[in-house]
Amino acid sequence: MQIDIHKIAKLIELVSNSDVSEINLKQGEEELKITRQKEVVQAVQSVVAAAPIAQAPVVAPAAPAVAPAPAAPVAAPAASATPNEAKLMKSPMVGTFYRSASPTAAPFVEEGQAVKEGDTLCIIEAMKMMNQIQADRAGVIKKILVENGSTVEFDQPLFEFE
Repeated sequence: MQIDIHKIAKLIELVSNSDVSEINLKQGEEELKITRQKEVVQAVQSVVAAAPIAQAPVVAPAAPAVAPAPAAPVAAPAASATPNEAKLMKSPMVGTFYRSASPTAAPFVEEGQAVKEGDTLCIIEAMKMMNQIQADRAGVIKKILVENGSTVEFDQPLFEFE
């Protein structure tokens, strides 16, 4: 596909100024995909690399019915048992969660570690693409809520900040 950079820039501008969220152009074995995600427009030619595809939010199954409360008074769980939603960093996509760049590498972050906004916290592999997930705020990692190598869902809490 012989598309010049000016045409690609024009396509990116069209996507960013419209309600269209994705454009796919395919000619032979070459493919050009332009995807808008959270006000960001990405253009990738598949011969060089493939862009991650935005995943539709997965709806969790409804919680089972709760049994009626016993007659005897029951102590309420501690407030720290349920983390504050504002202190959670959630997964931006569905995929496999990795704490480090490779199995032999040190984890990007540990519990108790201070991070700055933009620091890489983990990698989520989606559709064979390794996506570095960066801190959306500065703070201290209180708890890592996901096991290395496990599957994560869209909007699933990954890290709890202090």
